[in-house]
Parts: sequence; C-alpha cells; structure tokens
Amino acid sequence: MNSDWRVKFKALVPAAVRRRLRRWRGGGTFTGDHATWARARAASGGYDAPAIFERTLAAARAVRDGRAAWERDTVLFADPACNRPLLAALRQAAAAEGGRLHVLDFGGALGSTWFQHRAWLADLAEVRWGVVEQPALVAAGKRELAAGPLRFHATLAEGDAAESPAVMLLSSVLPYLEAPHALLAEVRARGFRHLIIDRTGFVRRGRDRLTVQRVPPAIYPASYPCWFFDRAALLRPFTPGWRLAAEWATDDEVDIDARYGGLYLERIP
Repeated sequence: MNSDWRVKFKALVPAAVRRRLRRWRGGGTFTGDHATWARARAASGGYDAPAIFERTLAAARAVRDGRAAWERDTVLFADPACNRPLLAALRQAAAAEGGRLHVLDFGGALGSTWFQHRAWLADLAEVRWGVVEQPALVAAGKRELAAGPLRFHATLAEGDAAESPAVMLLSSVLPYLEAPHALLAEVRARGFRHLIIDRTGFVRRGRDRLTVQRVPPAIYPASYPCWFFDRAALLRPFTPGWRLAAEWATDDEVDIDARYGGLYLERIP
C-alpha cells in the first residue's frame, strides 16, 4: 500500500476494523499486559534468536552490495525512499550544530537508518554515525559494513566517547528494552543536545503496557517483549530542560488500542 492510499485508508476505516484486517492478513500481533519483563520474556522467543541475526545480516549485505536500495526490519526495498519526519529532525539537529551531524544510533542494527538516508545527508559539512548494538551485530558490522561515517560500538559509553555525538537516535528500540526509562535517564545525564525517538508505540490511554509481539512469519519466525508507553509519563522527566521540537505519526500498524509515532526533543541551552 503506497503512502497516499495508506493515509486515505486510515482516514476512512475505523481503527478497530483495521486491527481485524491486520490479523486476517497475517500481520504481527501484540498480546498480553505483563507485570514484569521476565514474564513477557518467558512468553516469547526473545530478540536474540539466530534467525533474526541471519536475516538482519543478509539484508544489510544486500543494501551494501547494491542489490537493494534500503531495508527495514530485514524487508528489502528496491527504490530509494526516506522517512521524511525523521530526516527533517536529523537535518534540523545538524543545522543547530553548524552543519555537522554526529549521531549515536542506539539499537540501530547494522546501520539500517544510515544506509536508507545517507543520500539525503551527503551535503552536510560532516557526518558521523555510530551504532550501538548487541555483540554479534557489532562484530558483523565492524567486519563487513563499517566504512566512512558508519562505525559500531558495544556500549553507549563507548559510542559516546568515540563519536562525540550531539544526537541520540532511538528508532524502534525503546519498546524492546527491559528498562527503557533507565536508558532515557542515562541519555539525559550525558551531553546529548538532541534526542530523536522514532517508530515507538504509545498507549492511547492509561499506563505503560508490556506486550509480546509476534512477528509475521514472512519476515522471520520470532516473538519478543514489546512496550507501549504512556506518552505523558515518558516526556515528564524531560521538563524542564528540554523542549519538544516536533512530533509525528508513523505508518506502523498495531492490533491493539495504541499508536506509533516519533518525537524530536532539543535540550534547552
């Protein structure tokens, strides 16, 4: 479904009907409201399943070798395309930093976001793109994909020291962390001046909800814990000291009463 028809479809079809259609099409599902991460983890297969790593590496190689323009969640795309709200936030951050874009992409797989958007960032004065990931992905990234602005790091502290990043990017990663609010506290404590949170789920009402996400088999057979956040509670620790510079909806669909979106926060000098 292209973006124009997606917008029309979402405007015309009630959310409850879209959720039922999504289940009928075999899309991923989100179930449960688990009290602890351990319980959600016990009800799922986990994010470190070998199939996920193999598909992630194969997709990154396809992009690196020019057999695909970009990939997202291991799904390959033939034609170049950018995530316009995310790109706008990145370029706004670069403008605030004198044309320099130093990003720490936490949970950035094998550089998916960098490869997708590199053509739209080529005119900037300087770009550094550090990815923080699990050990197997870091090893593969260093071995096969690190080149130019793209580098890989095992910890946030290592990436922060190596890249001197002004921008922290959290794209589709906060929902998959055991302690996402602890990571956000560390981000606030460090010297980042820009925080971009993209492709993140928010409950429409109520507190944070911990579900189990089951991935469509066409992507890879896997399941893992997945948070949906109370937006107000997530933002509250950033006031005072930060301002919400932009917010947007994303095209991710869910089969529960929630939505996906993105946030761009700037630290107030």
